[in-house]
Amino acid sequence: MKHNVAGLNQLYEVKNELEVMKQQKPELNDQLIHVVSLTRQLQLKYGYMGSLIMDENLPRYEPKFLRGSILRLYHQEVQQLKEHTDIDYLKNILVKYEDINDSKIFLLTLGAKPELLQGSEIMN
Repeated sequence: MKHNVAGLNQLYEVKNELEVMKQQKPELNDQLIHVVSLTRQLQLKYGYMGSLIMDENLPRYEPKFLRGSILRLYHQEVQQLKEHTDIDYLKNILVKYEDINDSKIFLLTLGAKPELLQGSEIMN
């Protein structure tokens, strides 16, 4: 999957949409933060999380060195997020900004500043 270098204005647009989601869909936002934090703690690629949410098959993101039982637990957490009644709201954001790397979107979810993400190369 090819991603263009995200401009600062585009990153602010995503951040604003995530803020709207936080205000309008607080449960979805909390669940997303939980899964993004879990992804970070397990040192998985954000692209893997994004591909699971969007039901894409991206084997290059598949974790190679994670115990099967841990991976199953992770998949359960992602599945709970996907089963949220408002998941289409999040999916629409991911589709709208598909030219931005998933990792940047998910880091914005965790509170990263757009200025720090502009033009930077981040783990997928």
